[in-house]
Amino acid sequence: MSHKVSIPFLLLVISGVCMFSLSGCKSDKKVIQQPPSLHVMTIIGSTVPSYLEMVGQAEGIPTVEIRARVEGYLENWSFQEGSVVQKGQVLFTIEKDQYVNNVNYTQADLTNKEATWEYTQLNVARLKPLVATNAISQNDYDVAVTQEKQAKAAVASAQANLRQSKLNLSYTTISSPIKGYIGAVDVRPGNLVGRGESTLLATVSAVDPIYVNFQMNETDYLSIVRWMAENEDKIVKRGEAPIKVYLTLSDNKEYSIAGDVDFIDRNVDPATGAIALRAVFANPKGIIKPGNFAKVKLILNETEDAVVIPQSTIQQIQDKYFVFVLDTANHVSRVPVILGQYIGNMVVVNKGLEPGARILLEGYQKIREGMPVTPVEVKDTINVPRPGE
Repeated sequence: MSHKVSIPFLLLVISGVCMFSLSGCKSDKKVIQQPPSLHVMTIIGSTVPSYLEMVGQAEGIPTVEIRARVEGYLENWSFQEGSVVQKGQVLFTIEKDQYVNNVNYTQADLTNKEATWEYTQLNVARLKPLVATNAISQNDYDVAVTQEKQAKAAVASAQANLRQSKLNLSYTTISSPIKGYIGAVDVRPGNLVGRGESTLLATVSAVDPIYVNFQMNETDYLSIVRWMAENEDKIVKRGEAPIKVYLTLSDNKEYSIAGDVDFIDRNVDPATGAIALRAVFANPKGIIKPGNFAKVKLILNETEDAVVIPQSTIQQIQDKYFVFVLDTANHVSRVPVILGQYIGNMVVVNKGLEPGARILLEGYQKIREGMPVTPVEVKDTINVPRPGE
C-alpha cells in the first residue's frame, strides 16, 4: 500500500529542520572581546632637588650718584650713556678758568705770607741777643716774637687756602669712583651746575658682582636654619657656601651661574613675618641689570628615587587626585595620590606611588576599575634637571 505525502507538508518539515539547525549554530558562537592596547610607563624613580622659591630684585652695590661739587658751567661728558665705565675714567668737565685763577691767587698769597714769616724770623733772631744785654726793651722783643707767630699762622692759613683751591680745581674734572654701568645724563652741557647744591649729573651702578634682595617667611627661614644645623658636617666637608642660590629671570630662563647668600637680616619684620636676605652672583656679561626681578631658588638637598610623573596622567575629582595603575595581572585600578612640587610639565608624587609602579599614559575616558588592559610599555625617560644645569 503506497502513501502519498503532500508537497506543502514536506516544505514545512524542511523549513523547520533548517530553522532548528540555524538556531543551534548561532547559539554555539561566542564573541570574544580583546583588552584594549594602551601605553604604560613603569616608574624608575628620579633624583629631585628640594628647594624654596621666592621673588627677588637685583641691586647694583655700590650705586654711586655722580654730582657736581663746585659751581660752574658744564662743558661736556666723555662716555656713552648706558655703557660700562671704568674706575677713574673721566666722565664730566666743568668750566675751570676761575678755579685755575684761584689756584694762582692763593699760590701768590702763600708766597707773600712765607716772605713775611721769613722776615719776622730774621727779626726775632736779630733782637734776641740785644734783649739779653738790655740794648732793647723786653717789650720790643716780645712784639717781634708775636709778629713772627702771626706770620707763621698766616702761612698755615695760606697753605690751607691753596690746598682748597687746588681741590676745587680737581672737582672740575669728574671721574667715576667705581666700575659699572652708567645711566642717562641728567644735565646737558652749557647748563650751570653746583650752585647752592651738588647737582646730580648721572648714576653709576656696579654690576659684577650683582646682588639680589629677597624675603622669606619665618617658617621657611626656620626650615633652612634647621637643615643647616642637621647637615653641618656635610657643609664643612664640601667647603662651599651652605646654600646655593639660583635665578630664573623674567623670560623664564635660568641664569647659568649659581650665587651664594651673603646677608641675612638681624630680625624678622614683625609687620610682615618675613626676613630679608641677599644673594651675590657673578655677572661678567652684565646680563642682570639693577632692578631686574627674578625667581630665587634656594637648594637645600636632593631626594633620591622620588616619583615624578607627567602632569597629564593625573586625574582630578573635586579636590582629590588619582592615577590609573596596572596590577601584575594587567588590571586597572585607580590610586589616590598626594602631589608635591610641579616641575615643568611634570609633578612629584609625595604619597601613593612607589618606583616600579606601572601607570597608564592614555585612554582615561574609556577605562574602568578592574578592566584588563594590554600594556604597551613606554620607557621612563624623565630627568629632573637641577637649577643651573
